[in-house]
Amino acid sequence: PTATPPAERESSAVTPTSATTPAVALVAAPAQPTPAVADSTFAAKLAIVDAKASSGMVGFVETLPKGARYWLGPLAGNGGRDTLIYLPLGADPQRPVRLVFHFHGTHSEHIEREAPGVPKTKWVGWNRLQQSVQAIDQLQQDGRDNVVLVYPLSAGKRREPGKTGWFNKEYDRMWMAPSPPGFIDDFDVLWDETRDRLLRDFGVHASKLPERAIAEGHSAGGIALLNIARQGTEHVQEYLFLDASFQEWADGCFAAVAGVSPRPLISIVVTINGIADPFGKSDPWCTELEPGEDTLRWGSWCASMKDDMRDVPGVFVHRTKVPHGKQPRHFVGGLELPADRYAQ
Repeated sequence: PTATPPAERESSAVTPTSATTPAVALVAAPAQPTPAVADSTFAAKLAIVDAKASSGMVGFVETLPKGARYWLGPLAGNGGRDTLIYLPLGADPQRPVRLVFHFHGTHSEHIEREAPGVPKTKWVGWNRLQQSVQAIDQLQQDGRDNVVLVYPLSAGKRREPGKTGWFNKEYDRMWMAPSPPGFIDDFDVLWDETRDRLLRDFGVHASKLPERAIAEGHSAGGIALLNIARQGTEHVQEYLFLDASFQEWADGCFAAVAGVSPRPLISIVVTINGIADPFGKSDPWCTELEPGEDTLRWGSWCASMKDDMRDVPGVFVHRTKVPHGKQPRHFVGGLELPADRYAQ
């Protein structure tokens, strides 16, 4: 998609908090008993499709590898919209499970197969989902753990609190930013619903499930990561921005998790001269800071980005020649990223 996300900062006052707002204080939940270690008892076959699932998503899951396990349907934590939970072929009941929550970019809430005469804005969602599934398949094949992809769909564009018309015409700024009663997206609810499905439908044993996951956003999906971090959660190990580190998004996420322990890693994949490069191409926002408040607010972050955050603990930057539109296939779940990035 085109570099639309930066346009939203003209009206950034409606985002849940400012980029410098401290992390939401997390109240520790009562300690839960550690489940006895046991193997999973995977369902021999699992292809559950809720009757309310959209036709595009139904068509897509029919193309998944035969024998792969999946659940598709609306979940409250995703605002009542479709979410795909996908476990690839080759899952080993003795191995633990990793969770990857992927938040897509602009136009990808619509799922339609590419065909002659179909505009890119209609088929890009199918393409990005397909890339994500392929990356998860490879992670499953190459890794030591089972890997589950959780792929929610955004609302695309929708009215925002206090607005009477369309506030942002390109993407969903309220994704994972709960504001009841009209906005019920909530990552912790989505987390609980996902775990429940994995336990109840997939047959994953509780001892194989992680306490934390990768939450990643491609392109405009980066806004969901910012909203998750600002809302506060204990269930994210890494916020992975795939060409999605627009102004206030990755830096705002970094500020929001400052008080979280253990602190999640902020990983930033930037296509060389890509749309989210703060020093060039479509969104060179670090070169356009106004003297004064802008410099005070973002100057340190931009100065560190010049050296790819090498001296900033908790931030990992990876520059790549992989173009924007092909990043999901290469980096979903950290596929082509170094494993030692967690040593930050």
